[in-house]
Amino acid sequence: MSTPTPFQVAIEQSTIDAIRSKVKAYEWHEMPEIDPGADRWAYGADMEYMKELCAYWADSFDWRAAEAKLNAFPQFKTIIETQEIHFYHVKGSGSAPQPMILTHGWPGSVFEFLDVIDLLAHPENHGGDAEDGLTLVIPSLPGYGFSGKPKKPLGPKRTAELWDKLMRETLGYDTYIAQGGDWGSVVSGFLAYNHGTNKGGGCKAVHLNMWGVRPSGIMPETEEEKAWAGAAAFNFEMEGAYLRLQMTKPQSLSYAMMDSPVGVAAWFTEKFNTWSDTRGPDGTEHIENTYTKDQLLTNIMIYLVTGTFNTATWFYRGMFEEGGTDMAPDTKVEVPTGIAYFPKEFLVFPPRSMAEKGFNIQRWTEFEKGGHFAALETGSVFADDVRAFAKQVKG
Repeated sequence: MSTPTPFQVAIEQSTIDAIRSKVKAYEWHEMPEIDPGADRWAYGADMEYMKELCAYWADSFDWRAAEAKLNAFPQFKTIIETQEIHFYHVKGSGSAPQPMILTHGWPGSVFEFLDVIDLLAHPENHGGDAEDGLTLVIPSLPGYGFSGKPKKPLGPKRTAELWDKLMRETLGYDTYIAQGGDWGSVVSGFLAYNHGTNKGGGCKAVHLNMWGVRPSGIMPETEEEKAWAGAAAFNFEMEGAYLRLQMTKPQSLSYAMMDSPVGVAAWFTEKFNTWSDTRGPDGTEHIENTYTKDQLLTNIMIYLVTGTFNTATWFYRGMFEEGGTDMAPDTKVEVPTGIAYFPKEFLVFPPRSMAEKGFNIQRWTEFEKGGHFAALETGSVFADDVRAFAKQVKG
């Protein structure tokens, strides 16, 4: 354990120039013909859009502006056991702001949360009550972004252990709320399950925007539950190949991706397109209905400038080696749980009747718009639900 030291993102210009040179030098190949009106992303990343994104990347994207945004809030690094952890730590307004740890996933980063930090920490700046402010801790997962690279794969259970130590031992918060989507939902789920206040840990409540940690041996019973199970199985069959690869042979993938910024960009951008709610006001779908090129590229660049594509994928292998994401039979998360159900989430929650078999659900909110990267996609909508849940469990 070490005392946190302040940190600022400051990437050498030679690193930025080398990435840009590889983007400019990329030799484009072929893509299947797509019928008019058909989904241009059906085979994977749409080459037409990737050429447009990479042209902007090479000629117009400003990493220094992105860097300034990343440095707009207090950041720190610390050592927990042997693992270096990067994190934001933003003190909330009000007389007794509740601590909350927010955890990102793959292929995201701490960047996902930047636009909701002030909304959550200082609601009075946005027409809210200062007493609802939250003290935020937003770490980079081990092997991701500005956190250190582990020596071998570790997964969400181990990360939950590190996070509980970060909150209680490093930062001195006796209790806290956990929040997350993607891997963040699994890490937060294990914080609630293994490190809940009912088990002597510090996690007093959990807010999730993806179905992560699962109750063991729970089968669908109602027609609604059976319909969900069938749809979920089909969706995972269509979308889960990346997970199987990264869970079993991440190192093989790394040799191509660590040498190709465009490869990383395509691997990530396809997920941001497919897993997000890209519907525009007229109902047509386009990735830039939801994200700007600058947002997409900032997140991609975090992996590239830190050289963490490889170690980030290790997290999947770490999960596999830890034994997966199921709870023990006949157990559940006992601490109060909030569920944010976004319609375009690809690992969508089951019906509440089934989810309640594994979680002590105290808040269940279904939204009309939003997807997998909820904080980045919906901003204040996400923040309002998180804040309402935190207020509900305050005490």
